[in-house]
Amino acid sequence: MSEKIADAYEKPQTSFEVGHIGVLDGIRAIAILIVMWFHFWQQSWLSPEAGPLNLDWLPRTGYLMVDMMIFLSGFCLFLPYARAMVYGEKTQSVSEFYVKRAARILPSYYAAIAIALIFALAMGVYVDNKALFGDLVPHVFFVHNFFPAACVDTKLNGVLWTVAVEMQLYLFFPLYARAFQKKPMITYIVMALLGLFSSYYIGQNMETLNPALYSNHVLTFTSVYANGLLAAWLYVAMTKGRKRNSAEGIFWTIAAVVCVYVYFLLTKDLREAASGAQWQVENRYILSLVFMLFVIAVIFSSGWFRRIFDNRIMAFLSGISYNLYIWHQFIAVKFKEFRIPYWEGDVEPNQLGDTVWQWKYMISCLALTFLVATVMTYLVERPLAKKILALYGRHRVK
Repeated sequence: MSEKIADAYEKPQTSFEVGHIGVLDGIRAIAILIVMWFHFWQQSWLSPEAGPLNLDWLPRTGYLMVDMMIFLSGFCLFLPYARAMVYGEKTQSVSEFYVKRAARILPSYYAAIAIALIFALAMGVYVDNKALFGDLVPHVFFVHNFFPAACVDTKLNGVLWTVAVEMQLYLFFPLYARAFQKKPMITYIVMALLGLFSSYYIGQNMETLNPALYSNHVLTFTSVYANGLLAAWLYVAMTKGRKRNSAEGIFWTIAAVVCVYVYFLLTKDLREAASGAQWQVENRYILSLVFMLFVIAVIFSSGWFRRIFDNRIMAFLSGISYNLYIWHQFIAVKFKEFRIPYWEGDVEPNQLGDTVWQWKYMISCLALTFLVATVMTYLVERPLAKKILALYGRHRVK
């Protein structure tokens, strides 16, 4: 790490970040770690309880953090456009946007599909070629979240539906961004209403729809993305020409803590709901509002609180977060299938309350997930991303 970057973690910041916002690394990392915890908990049933402290609600509802990831995507992608609105900076071309997104997403994604496919073929999970191609082809073109066989019943990698949603949102992002620059509030209202109406329709018809498929329909995330765009614009506008203020920092720190408590109350309501899928789709917009306030509050919070999210560990975790997300559930499921750590009998050890096995399983999953994510990030994602961007650069020069 360079001396300049190292100083950023050690010297107190008196001004607001114009480009990269360090605390977002930590928020993204924590969100993905909570999603990982949820999927590991699904396989191990290891409850995080110690005396009076019971955090079982956190992994049990950890899938909600996918919405935080979608929100952060909209926030971070729109930051350059927000700076253009406030400071008059030049933004990237549409082609450059798409190439950068492809360089970021495609290498690790297709590598994960290839490896998952090898496992699936080796284990003979497909009954025929129709089942094989019905699962594989939609994944190749990022539309598998529209097909039950390729999303709900996929034999590849269950978490990849999120990548499909992201890519579909990327497809229309330049349109959203340009419209928001010209008519911010009208664009926000249209995007929010699109998300709200689609959520309402799906929620009202959940009994006749496939909950596992429609509770995370891409249209319902439009309102989440809208809040991401709005938050980025508000942040840039609010911080123009301003310095940090200690009194304001205390206020925003308290606000961030309150947001965590409100999130806890929402998860409590979710756990008591008759249908978790229906609750999720109907409360997606409200949840993203809480996430928006939390993110802004953390950015404006006191220095000691920001350092929880903005430090070298969080920066590293954020750097490998995409591959952490891609690989964690696949590894957890395969460990369970292959009985790693080994267990005997027909009844799974989590059902027997075997805490020794549960801890061994959790630690094994974490260790391999971090190893694979690090290797895939530095040996696949980043080298291939550089090649893609280099090819694009040479094409532009010609």
